[in-house]
Amino acid sequence: MKNTSYKTNWPVPDSFLIEIGRLSALWESLETALNFSIGKLAGFEDLTDPIPFILTAHSSFPQRLDILGTLCERHSQHYHHLKSFKDVISKIKSAQSLRNKFVHNGIAYDPETGSYKLAIASARQTLKTSISEITPETIHNACKEVHLASLALHELITKVKYPPIWERSSDISNEDV
Repeated sequence: MKNTSYKTNWPVPDSFLIEIGRLSALWESLETALNFSIGKLAGFEDLTDPIPFILTAHSSFPQRLDILGTLCERHSQHYHHLKSFKDVISKIKSAQSLRNKFVHNGIAYDPETGSYKLAIASARQTLKTSISEITPETIHNACKEVHLASLALHELITKVKYPPIWERSSDISNEDV
C-alpha cells in the first residue's frame, strides 16, 4: 500500500530542502569539531572522555568560540600554528551567520515573480526586515562556507590541511558540488 501522506516538494521544492539538510549536517559536524577542539586544547587527550562534552554541552555557540579563542591565545606562544586562530574564528562566525540566515528564516514562493524568497527579520534593538530572492544554489554556497570553516578549524588544531570536498578525487561523485 502506497503511503499517501508523504509529499514531495513540500513545504518548498526538494532542491531547497536537500540544501537545508546539507547545511544542517555540515553545521552539526562543525559544532562537534569545535567541541572536540576545545577538549584537545584543554588537555583532554582521549576523545571519548566525557568531561569536555559536559563542559561544552550547555554552552552557547558564541561561548564555545570564546573558549576556543582563549585556549588558542593561551597556547599560541608554545604552539605557533595556533596563532591563526582569529582568522579561523572569523571564518566560523561568518559560516554561522550564513547558517542562521537559512535555518532561522522562512522561504516562500512568490507567485508574482515565480521565484522563492527568503524573509529575514531581526529585532535586536531595532527592527530590521528584508526579503531577497534565493535559489538552492544560494543555500549550497552557504554549505560550502560551513565546510571551509570546518576545514580551517581542523587545520588549526591538527596542522593537517585538506582540500574542500569539491576538489578531492574520490569514489564519491562531486558533480553537483
